[in-house]
Amino acid sequence: MTGASKGGNPDFSIAPLSFGNLLPALELVNRVFPRSAQGKERADFFFPASILLPGRWLCRLIGYPVVLYWVAVEPESGKVIGTVGIYAMSSDPEAYWGGWMCVDPKDRSRGVGFSLMRHAIVQAARRSDRKYVRLYTSTDPNEAKAQVLYDGVGLTVYKTEDDPRTGFQRLYRQCELAKIQLGPKPGAGG
Repeated sequence: MTGASKGGNPDFSIAPLSFGNLLPALELVNRVFPRSAQGKERADFFFPASILLPGRWLCRLIGYPVVLYWVAVEPESGKVIGTVGIYAMSSDPEAYWGGWMCVDPKDRSRGVGFSLMRHAIVQAARRSDRKYVRLYTSTDPNEAKAQVLYDGVGLTVYKTEDDPRTGFQRLYRQCELAKIQLGPKPGAGG
């Protein structure tokens, strides 16, 4: 999948997380989200686990039967400028959850976040085994632009709760996967 800048020229591509882009992806996530604030779904565990067979087995064992991640990459430099993922939890059989939606601050306002989030939602819809894609975010002012992005891809708030640890509200968002227009599969003619 290719992304387009505001001028319409492709300036990044979306690829599966791999050994070749794992370390730059982790460096980006840790730069954008301080490790102390990452919570229980830590990228430094789930990113490598998603690409290693024993890691995928361990994820299933601890209740995450599906863990998939993608990166946005600048083609000329190979620089990882964004990440996104979906995971399934055994405790929530009706939804995939979005995880590690992250765009390098220097590369924002180029459509990277929208393209990544749309890609993750379409991948979840193509699997056609769950009803929703969900994610959680917060009312932290640092996440205000992300709220606009989530609204733009059709993720609506369905539940809120106070987070006494941060002082902000946690926002739970979802979209119904049956309503997603898939378009052609990558590599398919058309």
